[in-house]
Amino acid sequence: MKNLLGFGLIGVVSASLMGVQLWVAEEPAQSQPVTSPTTDLSVREWQESERLRESQRAQSVIQQELEMRKTVQDEVDRAFNRTTTLLNFLLGTLTILPIIATVLLYLSRQRAIQALREQIEEQIQKEIETQVKADLKQQSLLFQQQMMELQQQSLLAKDQMQQQAATFQEEIDQLKIEFDAELEKLKNTTTEIEREKSRIIQEITSITLVSTSKDVLSPEKQRQIQTLTQQLDDLKSKSPSLDLEINDFIREGDALFFEGRYQEAIASYDQAINKAMSENTNLFTAWHGKTKALRRLKQYAQALDANTKAMMLKPNDPLMWFERGYLLQLQGQYAEALDAYDKVITAKPGYHRARNHRGYILLKLQQYEEAIVELNKGIELKPDYGNGYYGKAYYYLLHHQTDLALDNLKTAISFYPGYKTLAKADPDFASLWKNDRFQTIVGSA
Repeated sequence: MKNLLGFGLIGVVSASLMGVQLWVAEEPAQSQPVTSPTTDLSVREWQESERLRESQRAQSVIQQELEMRKTVQDEVDRAFNRTTTLLNFLLGTLTILPIIATVLLYLSRQRAIQALREQIEEQIQKEIETQVKADLKQQSLLFQQQMMELQQQSLLAKDQMQQQAATFQEEIDQLKIEFDAELEKLKNTTTEIEREKSRIIQEITSITLVSTSKDVLSPEKQRQIQTLTQQLDDLKSKSPSLDLEINDFIREGDALFFEGRYQEAIASYDQAINKAMSENTNLFTAWHGKTKALRRLKQYAQALDANTKAMMLKPNDPLMWFERGYLLQLQGQYAEALDAYDKVITAKPGYHRARNHRGYILLKLQQYEEAIVELNKGIELKPDYGNGYYGKAYYYLLHHQTDLALDNLKTAISFYPGYKTLAKADPDFASLWKNDRFQTIVGSA
């Protein structure tokens, strides 16, 4: 293609040049004028004139030749430009054609690969379906065989279960009979435990209620209380689920109090208080018992706090006012104690213990005349109560009447032997500790 274009371009240029030469060769013949040697001009002039014309013709020819060359050059340029444009187009076309061919080849290859893949996948799918159908068929046969075996086993198991159920039912019936017997036995045991608990609590109550106002028991009652608390402890250990009522805990606390087991008594009172709080019942008795136990442990501040809680439930109870006065007395708060004893006597004028304690407080406040009147009033109300005589012994000792003091101390001890131990440690009687008669009195039976 490139050779053909080159030959065509050369032919065009050659033809143009040949045309120019022919045109130049013909031009002089057409433009030569007819001259005659017979003219009047001289030969010289004629020759000059000819040379001038020749020169003009030559310039004209040259000018025409230049124009022709320019024309030819323009034609050549135009032809070259057209040829170049065509050549560029052909070159671009030749450049693009391999790319297009490559793309078409790639697309054709991809289509071929896709078709091959589809054929392979179709073939594989058919083989898989065939294999799956074969496997399903095999599994179906195995499943049917297993189902037949399971049915046979189920029938066998059913027979065994029926036999076991019958045996199990017999065992259940036997266990039910045994359970009913044990339940009846347990009911009887529980009833017996409750009956025993009620008996113990009732006996404790009969002993402690009589002695609560004194806070002391006779040796015989003390032994009975000890026996009863031991029986209650044994009963609780044998039956951990034994349910004690609020009153049971209070009576247990009272028994432990009289036995001198004050810390355990407080624990019982606290159980009564907690149970009473959950059941929203009166806590007065429990707080009162806890007050006395704390006093015996000499925990006076805690005892006064428990007394306050009890008095919130019974603000006008004379016994609680007496207990409060005694706690204040033990802490040396004599003026406050006297006010408490006054409230007791106002509410209960015949309460001899309040009279005796009030007389002792008046001695501490150095109101001696009023004190001896109060002590005598207490002895008048209960002549066999040793506390009044003990107070009078202190009164006579303060007045330096040693014999009268020892006489009243001896009388007090005769009613309550515990005063022998108390007098040996009471700083109120420190001046008598080296007295021979005092030693005889507190050392005698």
